[in-house]
Amino acid sequence: MPVYLEVINQPDAADLADLEKIYADYPLPPVASFVDWLFDQRESGRTLVGGRFNGRLLAALWLRREDNGATIEHLCVRAMTRRRGTARQLLQMLQQQAGQFQLPQLRVEQSSRAAELAPLWEGLGFSADERGWHWP
Repeated sequence: MPVYLEVINQPDAADLADLEKIYADYPLPPVASFVDWLFDQRESGRTLVGGRFNGRLLAALWLRREDNGATIEHLCVRAMTRRRGTARQLLQMLQQQAGQFQLPQLRVEQSSRAAELAPLWEGLGFSADERGWHWP
């Protein structure tokens, strides 16, 4: 299934429903509501990037901009589409379009979840260092 990358600036009602399903089992910090969490992420300068298939969001991640690129945060795929390459496709498109987004480098900080995804990061050409993973 081809997944298309999209920056989500103004999620509509369907996007919000999809995002709630994507992050349904993701460990979020305590917040009043999911929409509040989304708002807090945007207010802190992060950019929401979604993976869309047939008009619906199947995956999402947040980019936290830095001087030399961005850090990938909160990568998650809707439960029903896991293990189908959705995250890989989203990340590959992000790498291909990094120049358009002015991202000379992408980083994933060290965490237990990042360690679980080590085969994904390695397969996409990310390199490990003491802080986590980086590309290129």
